[in-house]
Amino acid sequence: MNSIILDLKQIIEGEVSETEEDLLAVSQDFGGIIQKQPQVVVRPQSSIDVAKAVKYAADKELTISSRASGHTLSGQSLNQGGILLDMRGLNQIHEFRPDCLWFKADAGVTWKQVVDVSIPHGVIPPVLTNNFDVTLGGTHCAAGVGVNSFRYGTQADNCLGLEVVTGTGDVVWCTPEQNSELFYHVLCGYGQFGVITQIQHRLKRYRPFTRTYFLCYDDLDLLLNDERLLVLEDRVDSLVSLFSPCVLGVSRTGENGIRPLIEWFYRLQITLEVDSVNDIHEEELLSSLNFYRHIYTEDLSFEKFVQPLVQVPHLPGTANPWIDVLLPASAAKEYIETALKRIPSFIDFRNTPVGSFSMVTRNSNMPMFPLPEEEFVIGFGMYPTVPKSQVQPVVEQLNQLTDLSLQMGGKRYIASWVEFDLPRWRLQFGDHWSKVNEMKRKYDPKGILHPGFFQYEQPHQTNLSSTKTYTLTK
Repeated sequence: MNSIILDLKQIIEGEVSETEEDLLAVSQDFGGIIQKQPQVVVRPQSSIDVAKAVKYAADKELTISSRASGHTLSGQSLNQGGILLDMRGLNQIHEFRPDCLWFKADAGVTWKQVVDVSIPHGVIPPVLTNNFDVTLGGTHCAAGVGVNSFRYGTQADNCLGLEVVTGTGDVVWCTPEQNSELFYHVLCGYGQFGVITQIQHRLKRYRPFTRTYFLCYDDLDLLLNDERLLVLEDRVDSLVSLFSPCVLGVSRTGENGIRPLIEWFYRLQITLEVDSVNDIHEEELLSSLNFYRHIYTEDLSFEKFVQPLVQVPHLPGTANPWIDVLLPASAAKEYIETALKRIPSFIDFRNTPVGSFSMVTRNSNMPMFPLPEEEFVIGFGMYPTVPKSQVQPVVEQLNQLTDLSLQMGGKRYIASWVEFDLPRWRLQFGDHWSKVNEMKRKYDPKGILHPGFFQYEQPHQTNLSSTKTYTLTK
């Protein structure tokens, strides 16, 4: 190990550390479930540093992973016994072109940096997640979904170009036209095919004012039908639903003697971006919807609306086994009703955010972010924070809900908690799975990049069809 440290210090211009403090600082991610500790932390100053570190890892047959804010949930940004690239030092915005509607920045730049620069120029990235402290490299590796992804796709869909260091240490600039194969697999590829070091990304002009309607539903069917109408007819600029449980009593017929009687209510938040609130035809918009109560109307400047509402802290001794599933609209009601019935049996349902979002398949073109085979897609998510002692029974239930979603033609958003075996990976990627394996062998032939998350086919495994059927335990 000492020779590895010495070797890296000789070839890397940035910092190289093996202190216990630095190793522990990168041994856990936001999920709080997986723990891994590298031998050494490298803080590169440039893409050349990254390339040198990757080449060294390949030569020495060491694994290597990249990390910035560490907001992964399944250990994707962790490394056991190899090299961990701390990308936070690559944090410069190199070109900002509001006239041409794009910018170019390092992978370690946070979305807050981009928003702070963009807003005064009247432009904004088309899609923003609810966490501005994560980095460009991190969300482009994952996809990056926001409240307007039904219109603009993921953050990855708005990428114009990438500088990538492949698993062989080659520095490659790629776009949809140039080195397109690498471009379309590094995006949403969780570092499996290369380390992103620089990004060129799209901007859009925004309107100065927003109006958000808070609408309450007590019927899931009506909610989902209204979401379809609003999205497919392009009537709103952002949309999200939040689900709230109401305990109406208890029954003594439950398995353990007592069962809470829960009624779920659904709050739909729809937002319009406008030049003036006087431009809104409110009666026309709301009269076509089937909510039972209009709770509130909120008018904000765009600058205030776009800011994240709340940040979830990572509390000591807790884990975040969050899950997002992407459902074909035809199966969404059945799946969501099943999930809502099961939630009270394994998590604190009163303090767990649960909700949905929407996507349209034609607006997302990332093969590493597979969507169901229907035009309209409902995303369903639940985001529990639990004591670490309760993680195992919770993830067992989440894995069962994952299997049910795959059976029903859904996909997983694998930025959230994922525990896949080979049959699950095959179901996730379908016909594209063989291409994923081919790309891994081509761009990371020694398998050194981000090991331990994806499970790949062995050379003798030629049948890529699912070999296992999963069922939801009653």
